[in-house]
Amino acid sequence: MITAAAMAIGCSADINPEDVNVAAYKDGKECAVSFTFDDGMKEHYTIVAPELEKRGFRGTFWLCCAWIHDDPQIDTTHITWDEAREMARNGHEMSNHSWSHPNLTELSDEDALLEMTRNDEAIAGQIGERPVTFCFPYNAYNEERVAMAMEGRIGARLKEFWFGGQHSPDEYLHKQIEDALASGSWIAGMTHGINYGYDCYETDPSGFTRFLDYVKEREDRIWVGTFRDVAGYTKAAEAVCLNTEKKGNGLVISPAMPENALLKDVVLTMEVASEEGFTAEQDGRKLDVTVRNGKSYFDFNPFGGNIILR
Repeated sequence: MITAAAMAIGCSADINPEDVNVAAYKDGKECAVSFTFDDGMKEHYTIVAPELEKRGFRGTFWLCCAWIHDDPQIDTTHITWDEAREMARNGHEMSNHSWSHPNLTELSDEDALLEMTRNDEAIAGQIGERPVTFCFPYNAYNEERVAMAMEGRIGARLKEFWFGGQHSPDEYLHKQIEDALASGSWIAGMTHGINYGYDCYETDPSGFTRFLDYVKEREDRIWVGTFRDVAGYTKAAEAVCLNTEKKGNGLVISPAMPENALLKDVVLTMEVASEEGFTAEQDGRKLDVTVRNGKSYFDFNPFGGNIILR
């Protein structure tokens, strides 16, 4: 729950109790889009990651570690661990798609858990960070498997739109984005290959980059974030509680967050329904305030100390 009570800032502006809130998305964007890619295919390294990076985007790559090797000659269709590490260093999320891609709903509890934990351990050992998100093979899950996958994680991909294969017409993809903007939603797109493999762009691979360009042109309204980043933000935004009161001629906002090691690095964006000039400070550090569409925004640490507006 997010609560706020606000008073005047100096003599220039009155802010009502409902005027101070955590923005739904980073930087006050209207919606969020995560580009996700299944199975650790070689084209994710040779095509997808470079095209995302050209536009300042980062993606989430769901790995089945039974298919990832050190020797590129063993399997030319999937990435190597060296390539996975390079992608991670460049800011992409390398996360868990199970060890060997079975339908987890058809396995025993013990075997399903082993598929998840064995893959966690492989990625942590090779990349240096345990995955905190999960993607179900075949998009097959039930209540029990979701509960199992969410243990120690911040999110699992349970709903997606496709942007490859028969789902690649421009008008279809554009509608996904426009609908997300209209509804203020977080949407996760998914595909596998670009030129080969399941749901690839069979007749027009350039549709992939056209789609990226379409989103890039709307970047002032859309937050393009990894699945981990958006899941962490939305989870923290739901958990934080704000207590706001007048102190002298300013405003003091006290954020309260339950302890959660998985969210310790999350930065949230404050939204103030005013474009009057003010400064913001937290823990002795000045926060950058931007004004857009009649509102003011600044990033803050939900685990930090009081936020002072003057």
